Amino acid sequence: MENLKKNNKILISTGNVLSFNKKVGQKPIEELIDCLSATLTNAQYHIKSGEIHRKNNDLHEKINEHERNSLKIGAKIFINHFKPESVEKAVDALLQILQLKCLDNVILAYHPINLVTNNSLSNGDMTNIINDKKPESFEWASGNNESAFNELKNLWTVLEKFQKENKICQLGISDLDTETLKKLYESCEVRPTIAKINLASCCVVPPSLQEFCNKNDIQLLTHSDPEVFLKHNSLEEWDLKEYEPSYVVRYTVHIKCRGVLAVKGYLVGASKH
Repeated sequence: MENLKKNNKILISTGNVLSFNKKVGQKPIEELIDCLSATLTNAQYHIKSGEIHRKNNDLHEKINEHERNSLKIGAKIFINHFKPESVEKAVDALLQILQLKCLDNVILAYHPINLVTNNSLSNGDMTNIINDKKPESFEWASGNNESAFNELKNLWTVLEKFQKENKICQLGISDLDTETLKKLYESCEVRPTIAKINLASCCVVPPSLQEFCNKNDIQLLTHSDPEVFLKHNSLEEWDLKEYEPSYVVRYTVHIKCRGVLAVKGYLVGASKH
């Protein structure tokens, strides 16, 4: 471990969590913490690359049981600080860990830490209801924040690069209100084809959002993910207090013809304070 800490950046890979985490009904953040604990207490260290893998991992075995064209492989990137290099490292790390040339879809969830709602920051669950909002409405990044949108647009540009290089087929975005989604859609080169919304933020899907997605062939999906997956000091309990999480990636591998989830895992990138 001490030799590993000579690296300024580390990458934690849980491998296929379906092979060891059998708990049902967990909240997303509970699942991630359990999977990190299982990984870091049974870890294989790669000192030179700064990577931490779980021992006895069947990730590639499960993926290789099927032809690539029979699988749908997607990921969601969670980021709370404006660091375009974190998005780039997240995608590169995912392609490398999964030993793939292309991902079917990648969804970006960007919640600037200074604009995250208090409930989501403290509880890490789906109770991030914004006070004084109508139940059927919500606003990304606390409303009309031009600076936050410009950050989002720059992060999106990183994903566009991967799509143009045929490393990602579809791009998606999470938790944007209707006006922000329109703004992104109209200003970007590679338009989102997937939009995710947390119903805890608005109780029901806003009709205006539904209408916009239908009109522009955007698949609208719901989720229950927190705005902040890992706090800045989340790695302390595993003797990694020098590191602060930069991004979290959750990836899934589905068998297309049956819709069965074959593989699920997490990557956590972290940097020294």
